[in-house]
Amino acid sequence: MNTTIKNKFYDITLSLSGVFQSAQQVINLATTGKEDERVIEPLIASLLKLDSDSCEQVYGERSNLRPGLRLIDAQLRNGASGKSINLGRYVASLLNIERHLSRSPEMQSIIATRLVQIKRQAESTSLLDQSIIHNIGELYKETISTLPIRIQVVGDQKILENSETQDKVRCLLFCGLRSAVLWRQMGGKRRQLLLNRKQLINTAENILLGR
Repeated sequence: MNTTIKNKFYDITLSLSGVFQSAQQVINLATTGKEDERVIEPLIASLLKLDSDSCEQVYGERSNLRPGLRLIDAQLRNGASGKSINLGRYVASLLNIERHLSRSPEMQSIIATRLVQIKRQAESTSLLDQSIIHNIGELYKETISTLPIRIQVVGDQKILENSETQDKVRCLLFCGLRSAVLWRQMGGKRRQLLLNRKQLINTAENILLGR
């Protein structure tokens, strides 16, 4: 791999793009009732990828994160004109929730055990099957939703009252949290979003260009 993008921010940027990509799909779903299955499927796969040799392998391949990489570029590069308030809020909340989860080994153990069970179930059906999404959503509800920090999802109330939509929203938040955990493991820190913004933007751009 070209050393231009294989720097210390490569894995940090990849995993952060997973957080952004998940958060944006939550926004789309909550406001329009629609989601992009091609964008969501690798995110769900990453949640169920419990062991991997590299950050890139978690997502299958880096091209699966192109939407998230574009979001990093737009959100960090263009100042106030390019920023989505809700996107920034969801990303910040997911990073905060990850910190709380890291302090609860018992909850981490419960989540890992249940995800193994869901992964086995997914071997005989599609990752996008409603039963898979429902089980992931229920796991989020029973674990992550009990932490002190909770994400208030805003959107069309009629859409958000639908039980299948609620399952999808929780599933996507869980996917974002999985990327947040990986981001921290790769050396991600909140201050980088301010102090190392240029490096994150450049790395995202280089990955998008395949350089």
